[in-house]
Amino acid sequence: MISTRINTLPIKTILGYVNNNNNRYKWKKLKIYSYNFRTYYRNNNVNGIFCSKIKLQHESCIPTLLDRKFCTRSEPKEEDVFGDIGYNKYDKVEMDKEEEEEEKFQDNIARIPRRLKLSIGQYAQKIKSYISNGDLSSALNVLTLVRENRDKPTNFMYNLLIRAYALQGDIKQCFSLYNKMKKDQLKPTDATYTSLFNACAESNNKSLALEQLNKLRFNLYETGYLLNETHYNTLVKVYSRHNCIIEAFEVVDEMRDKRVPIKEVTYNSLLNAAISDKEAGMRHALIIWHLMKKYRIKPSLITYNLLFRAMRDTKFGNYKINDVLMPELINTKLNISEGTRPNLLSRPPVINTLPIPIVIKNKNVECVLSPDTYLNDIFENNRFILFGGFENIIRIMEEDNVTPNEVTATLLLDLIPNTVDAENSFLQYIESKKITLDIDFYNMLIKRRSLRKEYGLAKKILEEIQRKHMIPNIMTFGVLAMGCFQSKQAYELIEGLEIAGYIPNIVILGTFISNACRTLNTNYVIEMIYYMRSNRIKPNEKILTYLNKYEETLTKMHLSKKYKFKKQMILKRELDNFITEYSAWKYQPNDECVIK
Repeated sequence: MISTRINTLPIKTILGYVNNNNNRYKWKKLKIYSYNFRTYYRNNNVNGIFCSKIKLQHESCIPTLLDRKFCTRSEPKEEDVFGDIGYNKYDKVEMDKEEEEEEKFQDNIARIPRRLKLSIGQYAQKIKSYISNGDLSSALNVLTLVRENRDKPTNFMYNLLIRAYALQGDIKQCFSLYNKMKKDQLKPTDATYTSLFNACAESNNKSLALEQLNKLRFNLYETGYLLNETHYNTLVKVYSRHNCIIEAFEVVDEMRDKRVPIKEVTYNSLLNAAISDKEAGMRHALIIWHLMKKYRIKPSLITYNLLFRAMRDTKFGNYKINDVLMPELINTKLNISEGTRPNLLSRPPVINTLPIPIVIKNKNVECVLSPDTYLNDIFENNRFILFGGFENIIRIMEEDNVTPNEVTATLLLDLIPNTVDAENSFLQYIESKKITLDIDFYNMLIKRRSLRKEYGLAKKILEEIQRKHMIPNIMTFGVLAMGCFQSKQAYELIEGLEIAGYIPNIVILGTFISNACRTLNTNYVIEMIYYMRSNRIKPNEKILTYLNKYEETLTKMHLSKKYKFKKQMILKRELDNFITEYSAWKYQPNDECVIK
């Protein structure tokens, strides 16, 4: 550029356009001044004219201007139309809807003064407030407010919203916000990707979650984005939640290849994945346990609770001991000894050569463990027998300085042998460790004893509940109802319910009727029908099934010839009474239908 100062030409002094020949300049009016014109060049094209006004000396200076070439544009038809040259250069293109809205917004809406708008921090605080109150739609509308105020959303605002929707498993909304974030030319952060992974983990739509997850992982791989430890752990959680245990182990292998630290939380996520495999999850759990021992990762209370869940809810599958323990792992070669209990949790695992008593199809048999032994038959009969027994489990926990809590106690109750002696020993251990138990633990204990038809021992648990100054809940009465086989017992339980401030629900009444039908106690059945009829309680499908089946049973017994005359008369009377009450229950007075 030759000159940076621009002195515009007064329009009254000189007006005109360049013609097609590019060598003449039309002059309209010229005073007694001459102009010294200077041009500047860029890329060999004339881009502008600069002039300075000087006193006219000789008129011969004017042709120097006329001999210059300025542009190749033809002169417009109407010389006085301002801007005609510029607009003729381009073709007009129709705007789309978004461009029209944006132009309307720019033209018609005035800019709000800064003092009348929220600050960036206030926008974020407003979003936080809505999220804490569970109003996600209002939190999302804050982004609209930001744009209306002609401000720009920030990464932090988007991350708050994505995380909130991720906790609800709303994948579509999370990825919609993610795409808008990129459209606003904002760079996603580590927290953004963590929330997107969590959205896939919390979603109930497995196919959609895995589809979006795989797309996101592929995009991150293409862009060369490096995942951190939190990302990998979240990925393991995603695959664990959706029963993809092979993919979960592959993520851990990738972590090891990229030298990402593998900590206890990673193995806990893998244990969650193992629990999802009901048929062979215990095999995976045992491998994870030995991997933790191999890399000297100390298990926590969460790890033990997950291990106990795997023992309770999963099996070994159709695998032998050698298949389960993966001999290629360090220190997992079997150690065969005599006179000791088998312990597959120790390093190295131990099996004995002595026969182990087990029950198969209600028969007591003895099994000798060997590397070729299938484990499921042994494991399903005694969940602790392959791990050194209950005492060994407790000893291992003490070595790791792990104290059981109420969750651990509830899980262990499902795993110990289903006998009174085992339960009493376990209660003594709980008492010695001063573990605080909740009412749900005692409800499970009552249910175990009721299922074994030890109703007297089940009722004794109420004394322990009172000693602990605990209050029974509706579930407590529900499991106690399993032992009520007489109408007197049922009414005593109903009275206890009312004293505790509850009313009998349909589940408890259904248990009463089930017990009465199973024992062929017609009076008990009729009394329960009368109670429900008096209190206008509508039966569910299960109760109706019990009663219809009971009516068929009584009819068959009455028509059967194997009973003596006196017994048949009793059956006929019971059948008539039952049909009368049952028919009256179907339709209440005033023809109001109860059973539909």
